[in-house]
Amino acid sequence: MSLNILIVEDLPYDAELMALRLRDEGFDLDYTRVQRETAYLEALEKSPDLILCDWHLPQFSGRRALSLLRQQNLDIPFIIVSGGIGEEAAVDALRQGANDYVLKDRPARLGEAVRRVLIDKQLRMAHRIAEEKLRLADRAFQNTAEGITVTDASGNIVSTNPAFEAITGYSHEEVLGQNPRVLKSGHHPDSFYKEMWDTLLLTGHWRGEIWNRRKNGDAYPEWLTISAVKDGNDETTHYVGVFTDISQIKEAQDQINFLAHHDALTRLPNRALFRERFDHALMHARREKASIALLFLDLDRFKTVNDTLGHPVGDQVLLEVSKRMNQIIRASDTLARLGGDEFVLLLEEQTDAQHAAVVARKLIDLFSRPMIIGEHELVVTASIGITLYPNDGDDSDKLIRHADRAMYEAKQQGRNTYRFFTHALTEGALERLMMENDLRHAVARNELILHYQPIVNLETRQLQGIEALVRWQHPEQGLIAPGLFIELAEEIGIIGEIGQWVLRAACSQLARWDRDGFKVPRISVNLSVQQIDREGLITMVSEELDNSGLSPERLELEVTESMLIRNPELSRTVLSELRTLGVKFAIDDFGTGYSSLAYLKLLPLDHLKIDQSFVRDIGKDDNDEAIVRAIIAMSKSLGLESVAEGVEEAHQARFLQQAGSDLAQGYLYSRPLPADEIFSNWIRSENTETI
Repeated sequence: MSLNILIVEDLPYDAELMALRLRDEGFDLDYTRVQRETAYLEALEKSPDLILCDWHLPQFSGRRALSLLRQQNLDIPFIIVSGGIGEEAAVDALRQGANDYVLKDRPARLGEAVRRVLIDKQLRMAHRIAEEKLRLADRAFQNTAEGITVTDASGNIVSTNPAFEAITGYSHEEVLGQNPRVLKSGHHPDSFYKEMWDTLLLTGHWRGEIWNRRKNGDAYPEWLTISAVKDGNDETTHYVGVFTDISQIKEAQDQINFLAHHDALTRLPNRALFRERFDHALMHARREKASIALLFLDLDRFKTVNDTLGHPVGDQVLLEVSKRMNQIIRASDTLARLGGDEFVLLLEEQTDAQHAAVVARKLIDLFSRPMIIGEHELVVTASIGITLYPNDGDDSDKLIRHADRAMYEAKQQGRNTYRFFTHALTEGALERLMMENDLRHAVARNELILHYQPIVNLETRQLQGIEALVRWQHPEQGLIAPGLFIELAEEIGIIGEIGQWVLRAACSQLARWDRDGFKVPRISVNLSVQQIDREGLITMVSEELDNSGLSPERLELEVTESMLIRNPELSRTVLSELRTLGVKFAIDDFGTGYSSLAYLKLLPLDHLKIDQSFVRDIGKDDNDEAIVRAIIAMSKSLGLESVAEGVEEAHQARFLQQAGSDLAQGYLYSRPLPADEIFSNWIRSENTETI
């Protein structure tokens, strides 16, 4: 049977949402929407099955609609669906004859309310309708999912339906003749029940949320509607209670409310709840002339953990970090996760700079202990920025911003430390913003240049290749090394543009050297992780090789260990496709990542570049020497040539040659130089094939 519903609503979208909700609940319906009195009266002439009415409309009102319905003595269920009706107005509407009300922000109740008022209507017609109608009503009584209790005028139970037993645990026989207070939970004061009965006796109806108790002792919430049944003399003969167990709805609402204010992973307060508590703490501090400390904490190199070991491991790290921090904070403190690997700690009671520093040191000590995550033993340090109210700001936005700047300064000072905010740091933030803006235009303004560093054979000192290294020739700050802008380029998403420029410029320079008679076997160019992730890398490399006229085997692309392990399958696929072009590959900074011999064997590599941090301590550190020997042995076992980076002293070169390393680059042979200087050095050399 299709329901014909009249919706009194000025917003078409809200009316459609009501209809969609009811259809999702299984109702077959057609609806008409009106928003003015004239149209409403015309629609009433068609005798709709149900009226859903907003309480406040621009040119009409729910109060007026209800009054017109009663004036015409029409028995049509009337449900208020409003976003702004207050409790007092809702009670008043019920007294005037409204059957129920549903708040727009609780749409899950709409289907229940419609079912209840339709059942109520059936029950009201049960001393007036024919025998067949009575059987239909009884069928609904027996089969409805809502619990139903029928009492006599004195309140003694005379009938219950199967859903009553399913919800309460009491059988019909156990409660027959008893008062419904057998279900009383003890959650409500006596005044609650007095108000219920006052409303019921006055209006003949009561609706609301109530806590009752099951037979097994468990308390549960239910939505209850009680209606008085009157005879032909308008005397009350029975009361009918229709109720729904809303435990799951309440639990879902509680969960939604919790997640709206807490981080789903760590269960810590989220940004919204933290801001609310922070603003409240500031109000209290202003009133009491007290101080507040804010610690802004960011994990060091957490991105590397995510990229190399995967997000599940990263999530476990965040859980362990939050667990450790919770161990040292006071009940009056607020620890929150803002997102990613950023946490904030608000210190309120008896707080000053000294106390904040003590807490920061405790946190750093906590992180210094290794954490076991699955099969991995990790040490994840943190950088902490500290601001104080009222010294560093008088509102939450400013204090958070200043704490963030202090944290960034801690990272600049080597990480795994803390820094207090100083006003000089805001100048640094402006400088970074200006550099970011300048960097976005560096390629278009032709401000990038390449320097080149030779790669030589350790035994013959012959030139084996040249690595292209990008520099930024800033118009005001001069030459800027890549360590000061490459990470920034990755953060703001322009590393792909810079990478393509470097590849084009390097290939063009190699072709130019060919024309000038300077025979360089190959040129090496670094790839960023974002270039591997993005589509079009293979096409770009192919096009640049075609444009320069170079044979592919003279181009070597350098990637880091962490870049490959971050997404092994994607890395393997991309490198294999590039290999089909004929280009070479080298792993840069080898020894600093997490790669395994088994994985390296699957990749189309040509060179392993030994990180300069190991080369630097040759002759000083036996462990680093052992690591270098192991890397050289590994490269030979894989059939690869090893390239030692950062060779500055002759004794380092001798050690590397004796250990079996093939190639080297570093200041011992040449600093990174502009193209013309590399060329002139070659011209001046005694042997045109050596440097």
